[in-house]
Amino acid sequence: MNSHQHPAPPPSQAISGAPTGIGLGLRWAFIDDVLDEEAARALPDALAFFEVSPENYMRRGGYFPRALRRVGERHRLLTHGLMMNIGGQALDREYLDQLRAFLGDLGARYHSDHLCWTGHDGRCLQDLLPLPMSDAVADHVADNIRRVQDHLGVPFAVENISYYAAPGLPPARDAAAGEELATRELAFTRRVLERADCKLLLDVNNVHVNATNHGFDAWRFIERLPLSRVIQLHVAGGERRAKLDNLVIDTHGADVCPEVQALMGRVIARVGPLPVLYERDHSIPPLATLARQVEALDREYQSALARHAERTADAPAEAAASVGDDPGTLAGFQAGLSRVICDVDPTPALTRDPSEFFTSAGLSAGDAEAIARVGAARLDVYRQLPRNGIQGVIREFIPRTRARLNRAIEGRFGEDFARWMDQRGPRSRYLRDLPFEFVTWVGPRWIEDPAVPDYLVDLARHELVEFEVAAAPAVGAAPEGEAPSFALDRGLRFDDSVRRVEYRHAVHELPSARADDTTPPREPTRLLVYRDDRRGVRFLKLSAVADAVIERLRVREQIIRDALIEGARDAGEALGDELLGRMSVLLADLAARGIVSVR
Repeated sequence: MNSHQHPAPPPSQAISGAPTGIGLGLRWAFIDDVLDEEAARALPDALAFFEVSPENYMRRGGYFPRALRRVGERHRLLTHGLMMNIGGQALDREYLDQLRAFLGDLGARYHSDHLCWTGHDGRCLQDLLPLPMSDAVADHVADNIRRVQDHLGVPFAVENISYYAAPGLPPARDAAAGEELATRELAFTRRVLERADCKLLLDVNNVHVNATNHGFDAWRFIERLPLSRVIQLHVAGGERRAKLDNLVIDTHGADVCPEVQALMGRVIARVGPLPVLYERDHSIPPLATLARQVEALDREYQSALARHAERTADAPAEAAASVGDDPGTLAGFQAGLSRVICDVDPTPALTRDPSEFFTSAGLSAGDAEAIARVGAARLDVYRQLPRNGIQGVIREFIPRTRARLNRAIEGRFGEDFARWMDQRGPRSRYLRDLPFEFVTWVGPRWIEDPAVPDYLVDLARHELVEFEVAAAPAVGAAPEGEAPSFALDRGLRFDDSVRRVEYRHAVHELPSARADDTTPPREPTRLLVYRDDRRGVRFLKLSAVADAVIERLRVREQIIRDALIEGARDAGEALGDELLGRMSVLLADLAARGIVSVR
């Protein structure tokens, strides 16, 4: 456990009870190292907290929330959301109920999410998309924030986002246009904060990215914010992408640059001690390297604290001023950009006549003209970012299926993904659900297409069940030397990791190599899937009678006697001594594997 105690900081605007200092985003790439006592020695004394995203844990059982609880026993935790869709047309009450329960269980002092929209008309686009900066939109967002604060029962902070185009405005091409855009963003942000009476999570990397891409001064922008509302900072690294209009993209996949580190120090010197989160989501280095980066950030942080004598007053408030001309309606921009992201191929139409593309998609002439001002190049940036992220997750979950499909029909996976985005698209706000949504949609189409290998749907389901079971709890085998004993009038409790699957092909026998092209036998296959005590996914092939018995024990929760009688009858086997012996051996084996216990 990190036993370092930070010296008492000077008076601060940080939320009471919340940690201050440098924290790290908790990622699955290194959570096992955090939980391992020996590996955790790499954590620096300077590490003040971990930040977690509730969407990675909500609606999830077993290992993941248990791991989070173990981390919480050793380290301070803060929460930060990803997909609240605070700028959407309506809030999701079920999601907010689940979030409130999660925050309550964690004892969260406050919660934060992004000043953006993430979905429209049932689709969740899995990206932080910019809002039209107008008075009407600011007031709509502020109303949503007030509802969220009332529902969650804890203070709420919105984070300023990086954006690559301002809805309804052409790209800034010179310093004067960049300053005009910065002034508009400041007025919009101030109006949201004041009308919602909420806090600000200031992401200084996002300010740096926007200043670089749009041509304004980052520190001048920060100075004009209502800094008294800032309760947390984020820092991260971005990368310039030539193929995305040569913009700096907020990838969270690089080290914190010196300019962002300096901005962080200047904010802390101005406002005093706050929690500062280092976000690293891609190209994550080893924990020891992250530890050195945290220590470097902490040196800048401590130096900034030494320069902080007392909180400096904010710059004169400008919140009462209007944001500016209406750049188009929120609903129009969301509908238009959603169409750009999800359409099979909008590029020819956007290049030829973007206004016509949007009016043909149902936008009013005013909204069509406003979104067309963004320009085809910047609209394409917003098309590529969410699509690449969503497709990347699906590819990660079904790598062997995708490789075999593309070898059978070159480019077919990309074509199917494009049709799915256009006709259905992602619906869940939880990224891990999207591969399941895709396979559910595409499965019937593969089955009906003679050009697609007939076992691919089974293989895709098989790859997905491995990920599903991998999220289940670690299980323990029965104590060594203990003979399992089952009474016929008792039921069995199956471990949370257990799943039962049925395939038309023996896809579980296929090699794991992506380059393999072996065809599995066309053989009805029933499997019991579970996690062993080393968190490995295991598959147990079941006979027809074993499958029938286990189905009654696990799903219908019958007692063993009834499950044996009815399972044998349905499988067409006589319930004699030989079958009872086989079932006794099977149940004893399941108990030894840690899969079942007596209810």
